[in-house]
Amino acid sequence: MDPDALRTSYLGYFKDRDHTLVKSDGLVPRDDPTLLFTGAGMNQFKAQFLGKGTSSYTRATSVQKCLRMPDLDHVGKTPSHHTFFEMLGNFSFGDYFKEEAITWAWELLGEWGIPQDRLSISVYTDDDEAASLWMDKIGVSPDRLYRYGEEDNFWPASAPSKGPNGICGPCSEVYFDWYPEQGEYPPDGPAGDGHRFAEIWNLVFTQYDRQADGRLDPLPQKNIDTGMGFERVVRVLESLEKDCVLPSNFETSLFAPLLRAIHEHIGQETTFGTPEGESVRRIADHVRAATFCIADGVQPSNVKQGYVVRKILRRAMVDRHRLGGDLRKPWLAELAGVTADAMSNAWPDLSERSAAIQSSIAAEEERFATSFLSATQRLEVMTEAARNAGLSVFPPDDSFLLYDTFGLPLDIQKMMLEAEGLTVDEEGYRASMGEQRQRSREETQLSDAIFDEGPLKDVAGDLPPTTFLSETPVAECTLLAIVGEEGEEEAEGVLVVLDQTPFYAEGGGQIGDRGRIEGEGWSVTVDDTVELRGIHLHRGAVTEGAPTPGPCQAAIDQDKRDATARHHTATHLLHQSLRAVLGDDVVQAGSLVTPDRLRFDFRFPRAMTDGEVMRVEENVNQWALSNAPVNAEIMDREAAREVGAMALFGEKYGDTVRVVSVSNPGGEQNSVELCGGSHVRRSGDIGAFRVISEGSIAAGIRRIEARAGMSVIQHSRSADALLEKSSELLKTSPQELETRIQSLQTELKQAQKTLGAALSEQADARLQDCSGTWNGLPSTVGVLEGVPSKSLREIATGQVQGGSELVLIAVPESEATHYVAAMGKGAQAQGFTARDLVEQVGKALKGKGGGSPALAQGRGEHTEELSRVLAEILDAFTPSAEG
Repeated sequence: MDPDALRTSYLGYFKDRDHTLVKSDGLVPRDDPTLLFTGAGMNQFKAQFLGKGTSSYTRATSVQKCLRMPDLDHVGKTPSHHTFFEMLGNFSFGDYFKEEAITWAWELLGEWGIPQDRLSISVYTDDDEAASLWMDKIGVSPDRLYRYGEEDNFWPASAPSKGPNGICGPCSEVYFDWYPEQGEYPPDGPAGDGHRFAEIWNLVFTQYDRQADGRLDPLPQKNIDTGMGFERVVRVLESLEKDCVLPSNFETSLFAPLLRAIHEHIGQETTFGTPEGESVRRIADHVRAATFCIADGVQPSNVKQGYVVRKILRRAMVDRHRLGGDLRKPWLAELAGVTADAMSNAWPDLSERSAAIQSSIAAEEERFATSFLSATQRLEVMTEAARNAGLSVFPPDDSFLLYDTFGLPLDIQKMMLEAEGLTVDEEGYRASMGEQRQRSREETQLSDAIFDEGPLKDVAGDLPPTTFLSETPVAECTLLAIVGEEGEEEAEGVLVVLDQTPFYAEGGGQIGDRGRIEGEGWSVTVDDTVELRGIHLHRGAVTEGAPTPGPCQAAIDQDKRDATARHHTATHLLHQSLRAVLGDDVVQAGSLVTPDRLRFDFRFPRAMTDGEVMRVEENVNQWALSNAPVNAEIMDREAAREVGAMALFGEKYGDTVRVVSVSNPGGEQNSVELCGGSHVRRSGDIGAFRVISEGSIAAGIRRIEARAGMSVIQHSRSADALLEKSSELLKTSPQELETRIQSLQTELKQAQKTLGAALSEQADARLQDCSGTWNGLPSTVGVLEGVPSKSLREIATGQVQGGSELVLIAVPESEATHYVAAMGKGAQAQGFTARDLVEQVGKALKGKGGGSPALAQGRGEHTEELSRVLAEILDAFTPSAEG
């Protein structure tokens, strides 16, 4: 079987056994803020395992996208470690248990043609039930069944003795023997030999609830959670088919297109187990992981999930550099396209979003090329400082700074430092890394885990999903739960849960509805509505009485809803108009829809021209004037795909979707998008449309701010008022305002020129007292007070032209110090550079700066001892290797 057929076979086997096929959750769990990434197939079924919420099935099967980072440093070195991987799983929620799970696992492996005499089993040391099933029912030989302790065969690991408290249970693992010709198994069984054996399936039996005193209480609902590593079983099956042992998962058909593309790029074939082979396979893994992450809406950044994507991409770029690649020419983006082509049968979103994914990765490559160059330059400076200090070991703080700030991995540092006769303090580096990881863990702990740790933890399991009444502004409802937010004793800030609601919960860029909920003798003002695990949470404040469960009336703020709907429909029309004007490469990267305005982010490589902005604005207004009907239809995802519906990048959709379409009478392409938000009935209902601004928010990402309906009128009135006030201040009419401003600008430039000449003449006179010699060179060194900092470059250049070979001038201000350095040709010939001198001043004043060898400038902290600081810097200043 090829990989696509293997996925189908697995899901079909369990579908035939009454399991519901559940689509993979996103790599970033939508409803579980306690997780940074989805790391296992069971994550999306957490509520079912905890007995919270409701579900229409008690058996499920899935192929889940997963990402794990703890084993990052092993990727490429071992046969089976990956960052991104797929997990095949079958699950039971209080339905079948050990006997069925064990029987079906053994049967399916046999159907796939895996020789059963090459399989061995592990069970938890005290799990006699599982051991008996394997030996007595399945017929596994006792010498192929091993008992391991809680660290290896319990989930979570070591839970009985160390916790955490809560649901847990023993597990049983299936191992494949790569080299049966080696004869007898090692005494400690397959778990201790990762070379000969591969664990291919783990069956977890969640049957206990661990208590605070360490007691394991039996659960009333026993569950099954199994997981099979897809990449591992592909390697097993393809090795059997080829009658050999493939060296690693990377040698399978899953990775063949990627490895082929990388080998063509570097001009050589590599093998697993060599340094070059390690780099090639790590590139393949990391690009694949980044491709899936970006497809799920995670962009490279410096925080949370984005930090992980940036990290793995930069590791891949360093590997490319190690293999001789030119980082200034983006290439990993092409590999993302190879990944999308190879895996789009199973994951069609990759193909649909391939252009956006490649654009994101290319932008990150361009950013890192500059960063990597800066890192190597900084390393040279640090190396020189370490040698001057007589050190043989590179300072660990510097080593960690190079990694954490510039992305320069430790192994690259070691290679470069060894050539300079320095070693790395790896223990000190690891200590700094540990501190950073602890900070990272603390920073990424999220406070809105409402069901698991927040105010609803005690009632969430009893709450059914909320029914959303999309077409009803006022509804009779039942209050099911009300809880004070963040433990507020007086419950002024509350979360309200209803059985059904007219309130739209925030999603798809649209903010949540506002309004009121009223019962007998009480009322709550709702400021926002959000949704978690299918339950609407109405966030607001008690304004009267004491709310209690029972009948109530919920009413949205209809004016706010209508204004939001106008902006939401306008967002759809804006999206399609952008594609009509700029081309189909425009890809939505996010949006915000409020009653007052809309914000639309999209991927595009350059700024829009004024003419393009005007054409887009006119297109939307023409669309509004056509008064075309706005239609919403529920259909399955495949049908939506066939009609060309566009999906919001990174948004999660179910099997059935709502498609919102607006026909374009002007002959341009219709607007067709997946959307669950509020919309007007006809395009004319949006009223007028106006683009307020267009600009860049990140590399390759543009943002448009716009308004529709009455917000356009309000904005126009504000602009008119500002124009009138400005004209009044400048003593002219609005019609003559431009001429008046031009006249004032001319007068200002002349005044600045006159003032600058006077200040320069004054500065030249004052600098005569600062003239002298330094290291035998004519110099000008001093502190000038009252001189505009923007004149420093001109003053320094004038001093060099007047004969000074070294110039260092500082201007103190109340909260900062500005400084400039310049070098004549004679000083540069001796190895002195202005850039190095400014860097030394920056270190002393905790500032920043830069420039060329001839002229550099910076800004640092204020000090009362500025003259002394400059003198000490010049005393220690030495020629640069750059010079």
